[in-house]
Amino acid sequence: MLLNIGGDYDSNQKITRRMLILLEGEWLFNAEGLKRIRRQILERYIGDGMTDHQLALFLLNDVIRYYRTMAVDYEFKTAEGANPKPWGIRNIKLVFSRKLLYTSGLFSVGLIADRDRERKIERLEELFEIPVIDRMIEICGASNMEPVLESYNYFLEQLEKSDVRERLKNLKKCERNDPFFRDLKNEGHHFTRELLKLFERTFDSTHPIRRAVVF
Repeated sequence: MLLNIGGDYDSNQKITRRMLILLEGEWLFNAEGLKRIRRQILERYIGDGMTDHQLALFLLNDVIRYYRTMAVDYEFKTAEGANPKPWGIRNIKLVFSRKLLYTSGLFSVGLIADRDRERKIERLEELFEIPVIDRMIEICGASNMEPVLESYNYFLEQLEKSDVRERLKNLKKCERNDPFFRDLKNEGHHFTRELLKLFERTFDSTHPIRRAVVF
C-alpha cells in the first residue's frame, strides 16, 4: 500500500485497494488498524515538503488515475476474454456510484488547499471516515447536494428492482436503446451535469483545483 505508488508494480488491483481503503474503507474489526494504515497512506501522499498553499497533487493525480483506470478496465472487462462481464449494469454503476466515489475524493482534495501539512492530513482523515454521501454534504452543504442526490436516489431506487437489475445484467452492447438502460443513462447525463455545477459552485475560478484537473 505504501511502496511503489505509480511504479512498475503498482497494478490495477493495488491502486484499487489503496483508493478504496482511503475513499470508502470501513472496519469489520480493528478500527485503529484501519485508521493507522489510512494515516500512513495519507502521509505518503502528502509529504514533509508540502507547503501550506500547495494542493495535494500526488493524491489528486492518483484519485484521477483510479477513476480513469476503472473506466478503461470497464471496456476490457465487458469486451474481451472468453467470459465478458455484464455490460449494462457495469455501465450504469460507472456513471453513478463509481463517479460519486471519485467526486468525493476530488472534492476532498480541493477542500484541504491552503492548510498546513498536518491539518491537510487531519481533515482528510475526518472526511474519509464518513460515508461518501455524508462526505459530499459536509463539503458542499445539504441544500447544494439536493439536485445530485435526487438523481442518485433514482439510480438506487431503480437498481433495487429485481427486474431492472436482471434486465441490465443481460443486456448486450447492441441493445443500447433498451428503455430500462436508456432511462438510467439519460438520468446519468443529468447526474453528471449536476456534479459539474456543484464543482463550479464549490470551487471558484481562482481555486487551484480548477487548473489541476485539466493540466
